Amino acid sequence: MINRIISICLRKRLVVVMVSTLLTVFGYFSWTKLAVEAYPDIGDVTAQVVTQAPGLAAEEVEQQITIPLERALAGTPGLESMRSSSTFGLSIIPIVFRDGVDDYWARQRVTDNISQVTLPPGIQPSLLPLAGPTGEIYRYTLESDTKNLMELSEI
Repeated sequence: MINRIISICLRKRLVVVMVSTLLTVFGYFSWTKLAVEAYPDIGDVTAQVVTQAPGLAAEEVEQQITIPLERALAGTPGLESMRSSSTFGLSIIPIVFRDGVDDYWARQRVTDNISQVTLPPGIQPSLLPLAGPTGEIYRYTLESDTKNLMELSEI
């Protein structure tokens, strides 16, 4: 088999040279268009829905909050996986989307879906801030009894 391939390559040198040239040109073109980032974002496209329900037991949180939210989010376009965790007074639903889905588009779809859910009075689900594996490292807040927001923003 290998002898036959070698003999064809030796007889059809022009074809071999043309194919090699095309592969080289295509390879160079692909290499120049290759995006190079100092810290590439290799994480999944995710959104995390967090709902606080003070005073509700884990089973009540699951029945009254987590399950209705999961049902509403199940039809989200591009959804790859969804898991949930219900504990005393807290529901957490991490959602993972397929590769290629835009972060902001996915978050908007999640926001649209959770806004249609009827939850117990005083309970409002929220999305955690957008942060990738190389993004957010530390978060802080500034609060003061003596300074207003404008003065705090100038610090």
